[in-house]
Amino acid sequence: MGAPAAATAAEALGSLPDGVVHALAARGIAPHDLDAARVLDPRPAQAVLLTGSYATGEFNPTSDLDLLVLTDGSAPARPPGATNHPSTFGDSFDTAVGGLVVNTEYVDRARADELSRVVAGAAGAPGGAAPPDLPNLQPLEVRLVQRLTIGVPLYGGDLVDRLRPGLGEETVRASAAALNFVMALSLLEDTTVLPSPARELMCRSTGEALLLSAINAFGPITYDVKHLCSRAAALAARPGAPTVAADHERALFADRLPHTEALDLLLGHAEDLYARLAGGGAPEAVVPMLQPFRGQWAWTGRAFA
Repeated sequence: MGAPAAATAAEALGSLPDGVVHALAARGIAPHDLDAARVLDPRPAQAVLLTGSYATGEFNPTSDLDLLVLTDGSAPARPPGATNHPSTFGDSFDTAVGGLVVNTEYVDRARADELSRVVAGAAGAPGGAAPPDLPNLQPLEVRLVQRLTIGVPLYGGDLVDRLRPGLGEETVRASAAALNFVMALSLLEDTTVLPSPARELMCRSTGEALLLSAINAFGPITYDVKHLCSRAAALAARPGAPTVAADHERALFADRLPHTEALDLLLGHAEDLYARLAGGGAPEAVVPMLQPFRGQWAWTGRAFA
């Protein structure tokens, strides 16, 4: 697909879902205001998606409006007065429009292709000759997959449809669940040797990691703590949910408990979560990804089988 015509910015913003248009109208903002602020540079765009909390319906009065633009590698123009947050994935601009912050992130389509190759390589050899690897996917990478899979295409929907199958959403969820589980037990082991206040900090981080593991295994791709409590509550309402979901407040603030009580609480939730990962409902790759690490958990005295 070649570069679109300059009118694409207005056309893309004019394709915002009705619910989002109404939410913006309540704030006195119309799509043409976004276009006038030049929040989109149409020149490098191969696809434009609405992402973030406005795409998932989780937005609140402080939420940014997030747009993801897949490019052909061309450098985008900086919107007037915008703040730039460059990263290895590309440029991310924040533009204030009528009190609303619009975040427009530009990612070279080739980066999505590279990520697809990493995810595909983690699936293991055909026929189960080798267990799946545990990709060391970091928040920016997980976020890109999340945004491409849940984003609402405003332009270039055909390209998005072609990319999505190769992104391996289930493998990414498995990786995020497994990596956070490994991190949780590593942090929890630290609490047995570190003095205060580092011990309490590791306890709190353990609770976050266990919840991220549970939500990625049984819910949507989640790469940070912004929607952790609401997604944990939603997961808790499902039959057979991990106990950490319903007990998320105590898990997150286990640092306020005596250490022996916090350790017992978090280990109990970890043991329960592992059993539920092995019992079905989670991506099949999670437990095989965790198998190489089981020997490191002997210190817990718990059954991870």
